[in-house]
Amino acid sequence: MNYKNYTCLVVEDNLSTLTMIGHMLASIGYQNIVTARNGKEGWEKIQSSETGVDIVLSDMLMPEEDGLQLLQRIRNSKEYWHLPFIMITCVDDMDRIMSVTEEHIDAYLVKPVTEAVLRQKIYSAIKKAYDPDPYHRALFNGKKCLREGQHEMAIQSLEEARSLQPRQSATYFHLAQAMEKVGRMDEAEENYNLCKESSNDLYVKSLDGLARVYQYRGDHANAMEVLTKAIEVSPNTPDRHMDLAMQLKAVGNTGAAKASLAKALKLSRKKVKLPQRYIEACLDLGMDKEAEAVMQRSMGGMEDIALLNQMGIVCRRRKEFDRAQKYYKRALEIAPDDETLNYNYAVLLVDLKDYQAARSYLYQVLRENPDSEKALALIIKLDQREEY
Repeated sequence: MNYKNYTCLVVEDNLSTLTMIGHMLASIGYQNIVTARNGKEGWEKIQSSETGVDIVLSDMLMPEEDGLQLLQRIRNSKEYWHLPFIMITCVDDMDRIMSVTEEHIDAYLVKPVTEAVLRQKIYSAIKKAYDPDPYHRALFNGKKCLREGQHEMAIQSLEEARSLQPRQSATYFHLAQAMEKVGRMDEAEENYNLCKESSNDLYVKSLDGLARVYQYRGDHANAMEVLTKAIEVSPNTPDRHMDLAMQLKAVGNTGAAKASLAKALKLSRKKVKLPQRYIEACLDLGMDKEAEAVMQRSMGGMEDIALLNQMGIVCRRRKEFDRAQKYYKRALEIAPDDETLNYNYAVLLVDLKDYQAARSYLYQVLRENPDSEKALALIIKLDQREEY
């Protein structure tokens, strides 16, 4: 391999450390070196067609956007998910380190960085990514097929990788994911357990996989057990607390479910938008105030009729009728013919005893869907009310 052909992106907020690593890379032989002062700037450099980044070396703790956030951006992207990534850190905080190990990284560099260690780590990461041996080539193809939804092809490549190098935890993990996707749950469980027993970096994610398998079977007790273990090791992942909350709710432990969901919301407070299931979980557990806060944050200044509708439902539950009316009116300005919006607003108007206005919205529902049983039933109730 010719080092000169590869472009290194170094992301570091400390100027002296950034300069030192740049000099080391140049001394080793890398001539194409790009720098950034935080994760946000680093992500912009990665996306630039002029930069052509081949490997990322990033500090963990930085202002505005840290190394973990940059790593998650990369791993969640369609185009750059495969980029080799080396994390640079002097952090002694195991919670943070475990959060990083849950994402795929190629190596750590612990400050103060030495040239000899940097040379070895970066060479190994680049060779594995760009000049792979047959095992790493099969593993990469399996991961790529898995991301693209080609699950049977993924299984084929990953089984090839397993035959080339047995007992590799990464192979077990991704093979388990592929088995899970095609419904081969017994084999998925077997491979997640094999990964868990042979890996530090993928241990926690293997527990997450086992939790999904147990949840699929309706085995809430085992799902809660493995999620609790995962949280003990790596407590700062919001989705894990969210999953535990849903398992606790399923067995009727509402108080503990609310506590777990509250923890998930606290840990995810920096995220601009949360998945829909967070809103639904809040509503299911009667945490209406939290549901509204999540919905308002998710809209981010843009009107979304689904969220406005849900906010109307939340406010109506809390008997905040004026606020509910405001949300429904805003939603109906965007989608005046929406069947669900018109029906839900009609229900609110019944609560407000504005029966004539409620009828007009119910008739709008029937114009869109003459067979709407809900609208017809509510009109019959209004008719009966007026008879007395």
